[in-house]
Formats: sequence, C-alpha cells, structure tokens
Amino acid sequence: MSSFPWFIRLMRHLMESSSLREKRTFDAQARDAANVNADTLRALLHHNRDTEFGRRHGFASLRTVADFQRALPVSTYEPFRPYMERIARGERNVLTADKVEYLGVTSGTTGQRKLLPVTRHHMSHMQRSRVIGQAVVAEKVPASRQASRGMLLMNAVLRERSQGGLPTGALTAISVHAMSRLLPLVTTSPREAFLLRAHADALYLHLLFGLRQREVGSLQAPFASGLLDMVHLLERRGADLVEDIGRGVLRPELELEPAQRRQLQARLRPDPERARELTQVLQQGPHGLVRRLWPRLSYVSSIVGGGFSLYIRQLAPYLEGLPLYPASYVSTEGILGVSLELERPVYCLMSGAAFFEFIPEQELDAETPRTLLPEQLVEGESYELVLTTRAGLYRYRLGDVVRMVGRYHQAPLLEFLYRRGSLLNLMGEKTSEQAASQALQEALATQGLLPGDYSAVEETDALPGRYAFFVELQGAVGPQVDTARLSQALEAALCRTNPFYELIRRSERLGAATLHPVTPGTFQALRNVLIQRGGAPSQVKVPRVVRDAEMRELLRTRRLQGPPPG
Repeated sequence: MSSFPWFIRLMRHLMESSSLREKRTFDAQARDAANVNADTLRALLHHNRDTEFGRRHGFASLRTVADFQRALPVSTYEPFRPYMERIARGERNVLTADKVEYLGVTSGTTGQRKLLPVTRHHMSHMQRSRVIGQAVVAEKVPASRQASRGMLLMNAVLRERSQGGLPTGALTAISVHAMSRLLPLVTTSPREAFLLRAHADALYLHLLFGLRQREVGSLQAPFASGLLDMVHLLERRGADLVEDIGRGVLRPELELEPAQRRQLQARLRPDPERARELTQVLQQGPHGLVRRLWPRLSYVSSIVGGGFSLYIRQLAPYLEGLPLYPASYVSTEGILGVSLELERPVYCLMSGAAFFEFIPEQELDAETPRTLLPEQLVEGESYELVLTTRAGLYRYRLGDVVRMVGRYHQAPLLEFLYRRGSLLNLMGEKTSEQAASQALQEALATQGLLPGDYSAVEETDALPGRYAFFVELQGAVGPQVDTARLSQALEAALCRTNPFYELIRRSERLGAATLHPVTPGTFQALRNVLIQRGGAPSQVKVPRVVRDAEMRELLRTRRLQGPPPG
C-alpha cells in the first residue's frame, strides 16, 4: 500500500477523523432526541418565517410544537405542487429561505413523479449521514480503514433543467454530481463513467475500470438491485470485459461521444496478467465471486430492506463472506436515519435532520390523523413518517410506513415496512408488500421455483376484482411449470400471510389471485419505462403494485402463458 498516492491516504485520514467527530455529535443528539427534535422545528420556522409560505401560516408567531401542529394539518404532496412549480420557474423565497440548488425528481414508482427542492443544507445532511455510516463501518469492519478506492455503481446524469434553470434529477445523481470533482480520488471509475445515460454501458464501464484494479476496498450501490445488475452483467459479458482489460481497449459498441471515448481510452493500458487472473476467477463459479475478484474488498453497501430483500437472497452466493452494510435511510424529501449495524436494515432516526412526527398505522386513513413525536413511539408498533424540513416541506406525509423496534439512547430505531402505494388494498384487506412477497415465495416453492422479480396488478375489470402477480423466475422456465396450480398455491399463501385477505375472499368481494410467469428481461423493460420518463438508472425501483396503464400492458404482453383457468 506504500505506492498508494499520499494525498489519497491523507484524504482517508481526514475523512476518518471527520466521521468520528460526526458520530460523536450523532450520539449526543440521540441522547437528547426529544429536545433536538423540538429545537430543530423552532430553528427552521425561524429560518423560513419570511418566506411566502411562512408569512401565510404565521411562522413568526409559532412558539411551540403544539402551536405548529394547530397551524398546519398533515399533508400529502398535492398542496405543495403549485409552490414547487413556482420554484421550478425560478421564484425564490417561496417555501424556503435557502437557495434551491437542484430539483430532486422522484422515480414515480408508486404514483406521479414529484419535484422537490434540494438545498446545500439538505445535501450537507446527506453527506453527514454517509460520514456517520463510515464511522459505523470502520468500527465493525477494521479492514475498511485501509486507504483504497471504492467501486461506486451510480451516475451523475441530470437530464434537464427546469424553466427557471434549476438542474433536475434523482437525488443519487444530484449527490454524485455535487462531488464529481472528488470522484477520481476515491472511486475506481473515471468521471466520464458517471455521465453516461445508458445504464448498461455505464455499468460496463464501472466494471471495466473496477476489475482492472486488484485493491478495491468497498463496493457501493444505491439499491441492492444495482448490485444484482452488476453480477448479471458480469456473467453475461465477463469474456468481453476480460478481453478489453487484456488488450486495454474500449468496445466500439459502447455508446460514447468521441471526446468521451478519447478520454476513457487514454486511461487504459493493456494488462494481460490481470486478464488471466480474472479468467480463472470467473471460471470458478458464483460462490464468493465478488471477494475473489477483489481480495481486499472489506464490505459492500446498499439499501437492502423492504422489497430489496428479494435481491439480497439472489446476491447471497456472490457476496459470500463479505459484510453487508445497509447504508443510510434517505429519501428525496429528507434524510431519515443511519444504520448502526451490519446486515440488519434497522435505522436510527437522524435527530436534527428534520422535525419528525409519526402517524399511527391504525389512523393512516383517518381524515385528520393524530401524530406522535419520536419520544412517544411504542416498540413493536408501526407508523407513517411525517417530515418538516428546512428545504420547505411542512408536516409532509412521506408515505413510508416503519416499525419502531427499539431505541438507541432516546432516538427510535426504525425498520422500513412498506410504501403506502405498494399495499394491495382493493377491498380494505391491506396486504403489505412483505406479506405479498412471502406468499409469492411460498407458492413458487411448491414447484421448486424462486422469484427473480415481480409486480402485482389490480384487475378491477374482473368481477369481482382480483390480483394478478407477474413473476420473472430465476433460471430457465420449462413446460413443467403449472400456472393453474401455482395460482392456487398463491391464493392459499395469501390467506395465510394476511387473515384479513382470507376474510374478504370468503365474502366473495375479491376474486382468486392469479400468477403469470413472464419472459426474462421483463422487469428491466419495466425499469426502462421509468428511466425514459426521467428516472435515474441507479435509482428506479420495480413497482410492487403497478397501476400505470403502459406498464400494466407491458406485463400482460410478456406473459409466458395465458391466464390459468378459473
């Protein structure tokens, strides 16, 4: 490691010192979480008191949490949409006194895309969550302290500017764009690899430059699906990557601008020795593949909870022997929590990043639901997160439902359960994503099958309405797949995982669920629809409940067989 550039070692030392300081501050805030939460509200109301929204709602006269809660109801995005459109046109001091640097765009997985203000203060909290996470990893995985570059499977493509000139894009792209000058110092990929619009080409370049280096220290992706994309691309195109590394060339079929190709080609040199090593590694199969590719790799980091657990099971053979850090709990709307453990996706609320409230799960559909503060949460109970942020969201219903599973000092520890839009709820039965996924896996197991990915569609044109599950199976799908029996098994499993579903079915207000295997590549095609609408390739998620007409039709046309009888 003595040959490692001195400035990178220095940067690593400075980052480690910074992460320890931030972790100590985080711990102090967790010990006083209730007061920090109230102080955060007072500070942001004072800061935004002279904005148009602040004047309209009398922020200057609000002194307590109770004052604030009486002055504003909890709200979804729609009341904020006109304000966001004005910000997009270039108006200032509308929702926040801070300068809006970017407009974050949600992927639209569970509904219409949203525009959300991203300020420097917002990005500083995002950076702080990463730094705190580094301190956690350094404590749990001492090898991660070694100075080394990491492989980062993200992009920095901001697809357009708003009418007022604000760059717009996914939060992950915004965060990478904001630190683009530092990327060559800390990542294996050159800056150009983060600026490609085509997901497959960008991933190929990340792998090409990452595989050239033996001493990669970490592997990070926003979502576990990105890691799975990486290993699948490696399996499909491993021979091409090895050939390119051996010869030191870029494939002509990569969609690159001439200047990009020249810049990237200038960074490549033939490395036949590394190519031979990689050939041997790839021939040994998937188990432990990632560690064999990079023997000094100390950990892998990605969001792994909720629906991403499906991908983690598929990744397990490839990541064998590597610690997995669940990363931070971050949304475009705000920074929510930091994981304090490896492997387990439980997040400590990030006190001070926003003013946090929680709606009890049993009141989610109430016209005026009550909210609780972090200190009032009960272990084992579930809640929807409500945010008030300095960037201009006030008592905003995030749509994420979490379970409180304990405390770190005073701060609640939260487990993500589901997005409200991902519930199967045609007749009020409220089948969660977790229950639906479990039922699907149990049904497939009756024929020795495993799900690769899936979405459900509410078939309201049937009488009575019913759910259709479209499933891309792992491995080859042969004629032995009996879709009628799989549908029966799915129906039985849904009744087991959600007793309320069974009650509704007995009343015949719902029809029996159906299961349809689909052709390989269906869910990449579904993600491509979201990418074409402006989503970032590294951030779009497969929607577990599809209500969009175009995507519903895509699923139906990709069925391997017609619907089962009945």
